[in-house]
Amino acid sequence: MKSLYVSDLDGTLFNKKKRISDRSADIINRCIEKGMQFSVATARMPYGCDYRLKDLHMNVPGIVTNGVFLYDFQSEEIISAEAVPVSAVQKVIRAFKDCGMSCFLYTYDSRGISIYYDEKRMEEQTQYYSDRALQKCAEVTFTKKAEEMVQKGDPVYLTCTGTEEELKPVCRKMDEIEEIKYSFYLNIYNGMYCLEVFSAHASKKNALKKLMKITGSEELVVFGDNFNDLSMIEIADRSYAPMNALPEIKKVVDRVLPDCDHDGVAAFLAEEWGLNV
Repeated sequence: MKSLYVSDLDGTLFNKKKRISDRSADIINRCIEKGMQFSVATARMPYGCDYRLKDLHMNVPGIVTNGVFLYDFQSEEIISAEAVPVSAVQKVIRAFKDCGMSCFLYTYDSRGISIYYDEKRMEEQTQYYSDRALQKCAEVTFTKKAEEMVQKGDPVYLTCTGTEEELKPVCRKMDEIEEIKYSFYLNIYNGMYCLEVFSAHASKKNALKKLMKITGSEELVVFGDNFNDLSMIEIADRSYAPMNALPEIKKVVDRVLPDCDHDGVAAFLAEEWGLNV
């Protein structure tokens, strides 16, 4: 049976230093050499994980930005992107404003990914307004009016970080907007909550279905630790979580592995592929 193995990054394949260990990279590469089809599915943008995965010889496109993009890590090219209708984007921005919040808007065109924001205080959210983003994006720009943000290219993603109390009212408004989905979860690194909004057609689940067709795989094996991994766990033939995963995730997977600081995913793959490590 032809299997596709797909792992989340932060808190799963990545350790708490936000990197893949040398041991994990070595084991996964050896499994790939033996014929394993391996990829990743992450909330990170392409520029947020490509350099962190440079030691992996992945032979399958990756799912990034929670399924908004399929990304080829070898050629460093975006294969596909799911756009959000402009009318829905305008409603999302308005919902943030109504709750006293703001957000980053990501667009995509022939130049690549661009990021726009209309309040200077957003620059405090450094995981979005990062040196890596400034280096790799076509544009990272402050605009004075939120309306201008939706005229810059195909909108694909809206996001911000805040407390649970700040963002829950925004989530309730998101529930009323058609043509979008959102992911709301705890950032394990800074203790803040992330709200990410994208097309109703974009999810790890839908992107995995595309990858299954691309690779001709008959079995899907996934690894995840957080709520935004649930959609791919739902359709997986087998699912696994590291010991550090949220309790809710550990309850629904087939097996709990050693934590992300002890190469849980790689140790499982070594066992499954008969490596002597």
